Amino acid sequence: MTKVQRLAHKMLQCQEESVRFSVTLLPSENARLEKLAQLMGYTKSAFCSELIAAALDDMEEVIDTPDSHIDQFLPSAEEYADAFMAIEANLTVGHRAMLKAHYHFPNRTATTSDLAKAAGYEHYGAVNLQYARLGYLLAKHLNRSLPTHADNSPFPTAFLVEWSFQDVWYCTLHPQVAEALQLVSLVGWQKSA
Repeated sequence: MTKVQRLAHKMLQCQEESVRFSVTLLPSENARLEKLAQLMGYTKSAFCSELIAAALDDMEEVIDTPDSHIDQFLPSAEEYADAFMAIEANLTVGHRAMLKAHYHFPNRTATTSDLAKAAGYEHYGAVNLQYARLGYLLAKHLNRSLPTHADNSPFPTAFLVEWSFQDVWYCTLHPQVAEALQLVSLVGWQKSA
């Protein structure tokens, strides 16, 4: 967990307790912030507190988005397999390494850091980015709508995985995705008939 994630987690746990931290802004950003605060009738400090509280509210809403209901709207394993075959030319070496590693983790569950290492990505954010890209590609090929967050913004990674938080973020391949990877031999062996 990064320092920012730890701080955000601590702030969420503190509820009503205030937490102090500092942010360094470029002079131009500082001037914009002061101008916005003045226009809103706040001191810069009070305006920043309001911005942070609003950002945390938005973050909590997105994090708390239940995606267990998504499973019933997902394609079948065969549909996923057809889509993987159709987008095969778009799959990078990293995609293949990440999907194969994910498939072989116990219960098909891994952290994004573990998947980043397996795929040779320097940062776990690349896993989110690449799974989002795959989610978009698969949904487009299948002519399906992407799952959405509580605010109705697209949630493309949820087309491949279910997310859970237990000190760190874990993602679990949907069973249909795992079976499809097996069907199209993206995980090292093909399912016998």
